[in-house]
Amino acid sequence: MEDYLFKKESNRGTYLFSLGRITEVKGQDIAIAVAKQSGAKLILAGCVQDKREDRAFFTRLKKSIDLIVDIGRHPVNGDYYDQVMQPILSSDKQVIYIGELGTAAKKHWYRHAQAILFPIQWGEPFGMVLIESMASGTPILAFGKGAVPEIVRHGETGFVVDSVESMVQAVGCIDHSDRRNCRRHVKTHFSIQKMAEGYAAFYEQLTDVSAFSAV
Repeated sequence: MEDYLFKKESNRGTYLFSLGRITEVKGQDIAIAVAKQSGAKLILAGCVQDKREDRAFFTRLKKSIDLIVDIGRHPVNGDYYDQVMQPILSSDKQVIYIGELGTAAKKHWYRHAQAILFPIQWGEPFGMVLIESMASGTPILAFGKGAVPEIVRHGETGFVVDSVESMVQAVGCIDHSDRRNCRRHVKTHFSIQKMAEGYAAFYEQLTDVSAFSAV
């Protein structure tokens, strides 16, 4: 938890953030549609792997991207927001792709975002982006596939929706979210200590079951 910067108040209304490998099942095309329909600025970040289907998807995606700027190699320091983020956020371009981010850089982009868009298109078993974002105090707008309903508390740490239209509507409600709830939720359910305790309890349960079966 201590590794993630927390900001009680975001720069409200500045941008939505989508982070993840650029591939169709991650739903970046849907994130763009949500941004276009809501009028919000969208920052896309993530790698394009050397796979034919991913390259083809990114080629199609670029038709809807207004600006591409690769900031992945820029050093992350105390002036990162002013030197790197602010010029991008001040641009009049709506949909901006900033390339693949390192661990230190993505923490800054999490921290200042209005919300994370997570329009996942498959049953992903877990989403570290969700945990990292909420640890930074940033709420989630996600489709309810895979583990999303188990991770995001609807109406409290974000909104779990089922369509582009409902995600667009949720963009208009996100400013009412208390970012402290996001941070508190991760600390309560997904901190290192909480996860370790959960695993220990589970292993103990398995041991008890094995002992009973042996009898």
